[in-house]
Parts: sequence; C-alpha cells; structure tokens
Amino acid sequence: MESSSSSVSQKLTLVYASLLGAGGLMGFLKRGSKISLVAGGGSAALFYYVATELPKNPVLASSIGIVGSAALTGMMGSRYLRSRKVVPAGVVSVVSLMMTGAYLHGLIRSS
Repeated sequence: MESSSSSVSQKLTLVYASLLGAGGLMGFLKRGSKISLVAGGGSAALFYYVATELPKNPVLASSIGIVGSAALTGMMGSRYLRSRKVVPAGVVSVVSLMMTGAYLHGLIRSS
C-alpha cells in the first residue's frame, strides 16, 4: 500500500475505533451497561491495533479489519432490525459495512 493511502486508511480506522469506544462508554454511562463498555472498548482496541499494523502489514491488518467490521455489521444490523433504533445500532451497522468495504478494497490493492 502506498504511504498516502495508508495514512488515510489509518486515519479512518482511528476514527472508527474512536466511534466504537465512545459508543461503548456512552452505553455504560447512560444505561450502566457493562457489556457496552467491554464490547466498545474491545472493538476500539482491536481497530487501534489494525491502524497500527496497516503500514507494516497491510494484508494482515486489512484481513483483521474485514473480519471485525463484518462481525459488527452483522451484530448491529440484526440489533437494528429488532429494535429499529438508528442510534447506536443503525449507525454502527452502516459505518461498519462501509469499513468492511474499505478493508476489502485495501486487501485487494495490497495483494
């Protein structure tokens, strides 16, 4: 991956990780949900790792990103379909779907 696109990929991944971490913290603060805190924090940590690995090993990082973001797309998409709540389930599922596509694009470019 070239350095300029790697930089953009890293920035997008860091924004995604921040969104997930902030969402988990908000779920904990608003409803006392420890599951939200752990899931949001764990997801944020995973995608922070992906961001740090993108310049060094883009194939591995993109592969981890695809699996993680696709899993979040499925989980939060099904939660949205059950609850019809746009925030957080709808937003996270749409952003995760877009990130899955971005990681897939990065993987194809790196291979």
